[in-house]
Amino acid sequence: MIAGKLDRRIVVQRQGPAADNGYTTAPGAWATHCTRWASWRPANGRKAFENQGNEAKAGGTFWLRYDSHTSTILTTDAVQFDGRRWQIVGIQQLGRREGIELIVIAGD
Repeated sequence: MIAGKLDRRIVVQRQGPAADNGYTTAPGAWATHCTRWASWRPANGRKAFENQGNEAKAGGTFWLRYDSHTSTILTTDAVQFDGRRWQIVGIQQLGRREGIELIVIAGD
């Protein structure tokens, strides 16, 4: 990976354990898993059709260096970038422990 292309600062967040009070279960709070420099490439926009309308989705790909934290990123984690929370829909390892590719869509 070329260091000069890693020009975006992202925060990978992981949701904490759910809280159960005996009546309902509330999802856990989001906490920072790691903060890393990344390269960003937006994807072409697409529309997802819902029951009675359609919804525009933004997506793209992040590339990160491979390390002990980025190797443990899960699809249940999220990426905070550019004021938005991005849902991770795919993870691929690049090369032999060279990098991680995160395929994301906007979660808002």
